[in-house]
Amino acid sequence: MRIGLSSLLFLLTASCFVAGQQPVLPPDPSKLVIRPGGKGAESLGQEKVLGNKDGFLIIRPNGKGTTTTTQTTQVGEPQRPLPAPRTVPSTGLPAAPPPTITQADAKATKDGKIVFDYWFAVGVDGQRIGYVNWAAKEMQQQDKTFVVGLRYLNLTVSRFGQPVTQWGEESTVEGTAGDVLIATMRQGLGKDQALAITGVVEGKTLKIKGDGAAEGARDTPWPGDVVGLAREPQLFRELKLKPGETHTFLSYIPTVNRVLQSTITYEGEESRVLWANTPARKLHRFVTRPEPIGKVKLPASTTWVDAVTFEPLLLETDFPALGGRLVFLRSTREAAMAPVTRPVEVFNVQSIQLNREIPGIHSRASVVYKVTVTRDDEPETIFANESRQQVKNLDTPAKSFELHVAASHGPQATAPAEPAPGKEFTSSNFFINWDNDTVKALTAKALTGLADTATDWDRAVAIERWVKGNMKAFEFSQAMATSDNVAKTLSGDCTEYAMLAAAMARAAGIPSRTALGVVYAPGKDGKPFLAYHMWFEVFAGDQWVSLDATLGRGGIGPGHIKITDHSWHDERSFAPLLPVLRSLSAKPMIEVVKVTP
Repeated sequence: MRIGLSSLLFLLTASCFVAGQQPVLPPDPSKLVIRPGGKGAESLGQEKVLGNKDGFLIIRPNGKGTTTTTQTTQVGEPQRPLPAPRTVPSTGLPAAPPPTITQADAKATKDGKIVFDYWFAVGVDGQRIGYVNWAAKEMQQQDKTFVVGLRYLNLTVSRFGQPVTQWGEESTVEGTAGDVLIATMRQGLGKDQALAITGVVEGKTLKIKGDGAAEGARDTPWPGDVVGLAREPQLFRELKLKPGETHTFLSYIPTVNRVLQSTITYEGEESRVLWANTPARKLHRFVTRPEPIGKVKLPASTTWVDAVTFEPLLLETDFPALGGRLVFLRSTREAAMAPVTRPVEVFNVQSIQLNREIPGIHSRASVVYKVTVTRDDEPETIFANESRQQVKNLDTPAKSFELHVAASHGPQATAPAEPAPGKEFTSSNFFINWDNDTVKALTAKALTGLADTATDWDRAVAIERWVKGNMKAFEFSQAMATSDNVAKTLSGDCTEYAMLAAAMARAAGIPSRTALGVVYAPGKDGKPFLAYHMWFEVFAGDQWVSLDATLGRGGIGPGHIKITDHSWHDERSFAPLLPVLRSLSAKPMIEVVKVTP
């Protein structure tokens, strides 16, 4: 199963470092409306009313399944927190088992027939972080039978001592033969904003449909025989594998907009106690291994299913982004949705500790780091290798190398000219969307007072300074808000600073992109860290040069270590974050070797 896989990039958006204040938590999502006619997915606020949307499939992430609407329906109020249940000492997850673990006949409701409705409590090394609801319902529409599968994640972590709740959901509409017809995703991004995409299967292509800013999203190859969310948990029963036997299957991962192949292996039967004060159960153990995405190796997951019903009861997977083993334990709806009272501090588990402090690092000329990466086959490619940051003295047996990082405060007269950037670095896209009145107005304010002779670099520095002076770093609930949304709220973390600054640069006619990597962060105990971070780069003076609007220093120092960069052209997913996931999974060790004043 791939519950854990869906969570990997989902939580990466909470890893960005910037000093902040009290965060504002987002409201619970309401409903996702799938338009089978191909007009995309619609995000509805809790105060809105659905009216006369005949033939639309409405998926409710609160566990009430799906419905076909032919009349006005009022969106429900957000659910109130439920009392905390008892916990199992070995997992830290709710002790309450699900009300039934038998594969009963599908239950008929006015909206259709419930195929299954699974609730999982989620934890990392004994600490709860949220829940997952995975459900499927059979329904009729226009004399045709469909099965709609939905998976909704709601996870809470801590950033700098403040709780941050993030949510996301995905769904598939499937024919009775298991063929996927529609695939959707909705992911919370910024304040009152969600990324919603709908993919309609047309032959060998998943055609991504969308309205407004979501229009023109990149289609993805669809090889056929892709297993949807409604069918996936049924595989354990269908396959009838013997110990040691394997089976490969395809599934769609909407957070990266890709179809991936996974191999499932049946490892045998065992007995295990899953909940306190309950007897041991006979379970079948399956291991699912997804294929890599480029150089990013995705972790395997182990699923235990009931030996009689074949329903999934427990899933575990390595989760380096939270520093431990991610656990999904079946439970009741009430127990799974209990409030997270002690969230995991992501800064502690996602940061790289250094061996010594570097006072005034952002004013230094250069730093030489020794990097050791034992958990990756090509350690020298974990970090970018370019003019400002160079990999040297590779020790292949030890999987270590030196990383020479220099400060950058504008174009260098002696540096060779780089190739001119393409239109993907100047055009408006879903995330870096500058072609609107709000971003243009802010850009005009930032450039007020500059001389007509100001260079592109002068204007980029003015934009960096304006964003630094006008943004407020307290909206930690935002995941990856689009530039126009940030322009309205003027709040967020480093991703919002970078997205807005990059958009304003493009509005000023300057090619731009975002850079992802780590940045030096002082620790409370005197031991500094490298924390995951995003900044922006502009093409000025025939070179790509870096700026950081969270600092506003007219460039960056050697405390910024780059992993990758991206234009976000045609992106409606978090695929550009995959290199960061690779770095987190590799758990690099970094030491300071030499500091140049």
